[in-house]
Amino acid sequence: MRNNMQGFSLMELLLVLALVSTILSLAVPSWRQHQLSVGRQQAWLQLQRISLQQQMWHIQHGDYFADIKLAIKPAEQVRYSYQVQLTETGFLLSATANANGPQRHDEFCWRLTLSDTGEMKSLSKGGGIQHCK
Repeated sequence: MRNNMQGFSLMELLLVLALVSTILSLAVPSWRQHQLSVGRQQAWLQLQRISLQQQMWHIQHGDYFADIKLAIKPAEQVRYSYQVQLTETGFLLSATANANGPQRHDEFCWRLTLSDTGEMKSLSKGGGIQHCK
């Protein structure tokens, strides 16, 4: 007896679902790491931009500014929150991942710092120094 009905059998449908779920289980973690890496790169660029603003401010006013609101808008602090810390001879800029933001899963590069000398550091959530650029 020949079946003339067109369509997919249950086995074919289950096979396709198994293949799609396997591909997704491999792709999603890679995509998430890529998104974290993009967020880090944006934070590094933001720190470098703020550093340039500090240098221009220093040329014009003779000192560095301590108020981060002069350099960055609150709307730009979704992934990271930025801070300025003045030292005796310069400044230290830092970007810390927001606990409720999209960068909260980035445990290896939780805090990024840039000093007035150009020294860049990245710290994990536990405080250990990482190499995240």
